Amino acid sequence: MNAEAPDLIVCTGDMSLDGAAVGDELAFAARQFERIASPVLFVPGNHDIGNSLPDVRGGEITISEQRRQTYREHFGDDCWFRDVGPSWRFVGLNSMLFGSGLAGEARQWELLAQAIRTPQDRALMIFQHKPLYYRLPNETEATQSAVYAEHRARLKGMLAHVHQPVVCSGHIHLYRTVRWGKIAQIWAPATSFTIAIPGQKPPSGVQRVGYLRHILDGKNHRHELVEPCQFINTDCGNWARDPRGFHARYETEPLRGLVLDQ
Repeated sequence: MNAEAPDLIVCTGDMSLDGAAVGDELAFAARQFERIASPVLFVPGNHDIGNSLPDVRGGEITISEQRRQTYREHFGDDCWFRDVGPSWRFVGLNSMLFGSGLAGEARQWELLAQAIRTPQDRALMIFQHKPLYYRLPNETEATQSAVYAEHRARLKGMLAHVHQPVVCSGHIHLYRTVRWGKIAQIWAPATSFTIAIPGQKPPSGVQRVGYLRHILDGKNHRHELVEPCQFINTDCGNWARDPRGFHARYETEPLRGLVLDQ
């Protein structure tokens, strides 16, 4: 990143693997981002702040006001908007606030409404951890892989009068582009690992590690997938299908957090 020197970096969540349970992980991740010279904006992922409510999978760490506050101490506001150049407005949303009932949920809806009301003729790009839907826009079954149906519908309604909005997300460890009406959706891959779970077919896309380079020219926008030759495509699919849960072995690792006095 320092060699490429982008004007701005947006991280769409999961800066940590288990920061929702272990605050030290968030602190460690935040320190690593300080090594990057370019400015960085963040939105939280479920691994940073806890997953969405209600807990449809069961047994997951879920969002709470305390976890949200811990995240904010290390990465700043969990929802925000910022004008970028003369033509764009970026909006960062906390996907896990939707339906949480936390005090910040109402503020986030109002922040989004404000960002839409006062665009000053700017194009709008939204960054959030979870995609709007997993496979199809009319899916109604709640899944932790995407925003729940009622919140997705509300988001779409609020964007109805926005000219060609762009919604960027992460979460699925998959690069994908798809349109929902006039909404352009862009799924960013992970820089860490892929998750090809045996017996499960993900939505169509590129299942490799990398990042996206967005190029803004006035209100024109294009992007490209970048796969640095130093990146290794590690597949954690087998680990993810552990019946005890994704974090089962990691959370009980005896060397976790060990400090060696050298």
